[in-house]
Amino acid sequence: MNDDGEFVVFISHGKSHLWKDVARYIENELEFRTVILAEAINRGKTVIEKLEEETEDCDFAVILMTADDETRARQNVVHEIGFCQGKLGRENVLVLLQTGVEKFTNISGIVYEEFTGDNIKSTFHRISKELEDAYEEFSEE
Repeated sequence: MNDDGEFVVFISHGKSHLWKDVARYIENELEFRTVILAEAINRGKTVIEKLEEETEDCDFAVILMTADDETRARQNVVHEIGFCQGKLGRENVLVLLQTGVEKFTNISGIVYEEFTGDNIKSTFHRISKELEDAYEEFSEE
């Protein structure tokens, strides 16, 4: 948790608009603050600098792997999975995987929830469970 005691969730996504539904759900229903890299001010920073800075106060990451450029996730999304696992811990990263998106070879070591088409709402129960569990763990520390 950050210095203000709030639980903060980083959201990574490709071109799909589905991340907006996820962010609204996390903010309005679960009442956790979200951080969206694409909405951060650049101020001459590289993407990796922004990623490092924007995840500084985050406790958990929800990452959407959607079929943006073919049937595979954008490469920045795959990179952000690894980055967030390293920074936040594997147990604090949930990948939302759109059915039909190519799974990279070592995805079996990643917690992910699969969804079909644009039905991102089918993942909300899992998001809720994962975030509430992580929040409880952070609250006990």
